[in-house]
Amino acid sequence: MVEGEVRAVAGDRILVVGGGRGIGAGIAAAFPGRAVVWTRATGVDATDPTSLARAFATFQVQHGAPCALVHTVGDFAERPLLGTDAATFRAQFASNVDSVFHTIQAVVPAMVAAGRPGRVVLFAAAGADKDRGMLRAPVYFAAKAAVVQLARSLALELAPHGITVNVVAPGLIDHPHSHGQSQARMLPRVPLGRLGTVADAVGTVAWLLSEAAGYVTGQVLTVDGGLQG
Repeated sequence: MVEGEVRAVAGDRILVVGGGRGIGAGIAAAFPGRAVVWTRATGVDATDPTSLARAFATFQVQHGAPCALVHTVGDFAERPLLGTDAATFRAQFASNVDSVFHTIQAVVPAMVAAGRPGRVVLFAAAGADKDRGMLRAPVYFAAKAAVVQLARSLALELAPHGITVNVVAPGLIDHPHSHGQSQARMLPRVPLGRLGTVADAVGTVAWLLSEAAGYVTGQVLTVDGGLQG
């Protein structure tokens, strides 16, 4: 069902950046034979423009332009603002923001040049688009807020080309690499009373990649079970 939905979008390959584990791996697994995964393990560093350019040159030779780009890279650090050192601050923005910017620069121009409908899906975090401060992981949320703004701006740039750009903002998603202690502490604030699953996030991405979502762009879709605060 998922693969059939996405085939409605012209093109073939779905490029998943950060698809080696967690939500990214779930997205890649949902599209067997169509997803191409970029991770450090496959030799691609999304924070390094040279690495991305080299990888995309190879990708284009093999596949042309992708029909969809899904970027899931983003490290998490839960520290108060005054307890965050400069190295952690820089690392959070490199992983969560720089990697988005450099990936867009490397991949999206070819999607535009292809002249067909396309999709870009980026990842933020539940609450990053809200007008409120964050005591929990403030630098991480600041970085994800930057991702939201990049996505909204890119959506305006790409709309005339038929390419949509949206953000998925997960809440507490349970997978082998999630932050269990933090999630256990936050779980009482989830009205649905459970952690999210990778499938919850993958289903949202699948819909955004489908023809049914062709009139949706510049939006943040929050997947958090109603998380409060």
